[in-house]
Amino acid sequence: MLGAVVGALVLVGCGGGGTPPEENQVRVQVVDGNYGVTFEYLTVPTFTPLRTALAEFPQSVAEGAMLAAINAERARGGVCPTGSFPAARPLQFEAHLHRAATLYGRELVTAGKMELPHRSRVDNRVPSQRMVDAGYRPVPPSRVQWVFGESLAAGTDLTSPAEVIAAWKDSPSHCRALFENIGNGAVARVDGAAGTYWVLNIAGWENE
Repeated sequence: MLGAVVGALVLVGCGGGGTPPEENQVRVQVVDGNYGVTFEYLTVPTFTPLRTALAEFPQSVAEGAMLAAINAERARGGVCPTGSFPAARPLQFEAHLHRAATLYGRELVTAGKMELPHRSRVDNRVPSQRMVDAGYRPVPPSRVQWVFGESLAAGTDLTSPAEVIAAWKDSPSHCRALFENIGNGAVARVDGAAGTYWVLNIAGWENE
């Protein structure tokens, strides 16, 4: 299952008098229609995606290989159960999304079940909220079509990128997510007693 956000974002400058422009905070409102939640976050106008992995959340070789395999699939375009999609630009690694994906993968592993819920069992937060919590806080243009997407896969012997991608392509929503024409993404692989969990987080908007 894929979670996505398409909503109007209201931007309101929060900097007070005398505050340098680069230190002004911006309030962003997110309307997540898929999960029925609306929330806000504060950020700065100078936010930029982080392309280098955070020290406490290094990108593994397996995770890098999976992202490369996804980008190879995107470069070819593909046929999904709901129709064909053209080639899409590659997803660029984004460290905050990787942190969000890793933390959620660890939560799934801790649960010890092969269930794949998108709402956190800990605090009921949905993918868009968890990505923002992890530090992904851009300032989108007003009223853009913005996507937060999360694709999950799990199995007792699910280590091959080709197997995971094939499984996602069999699902209309997961397949569509593979070809979203947005720029940021990250994959986490977390292994536990119940099996291997893959979490793909994507976020952004077209023409960013």
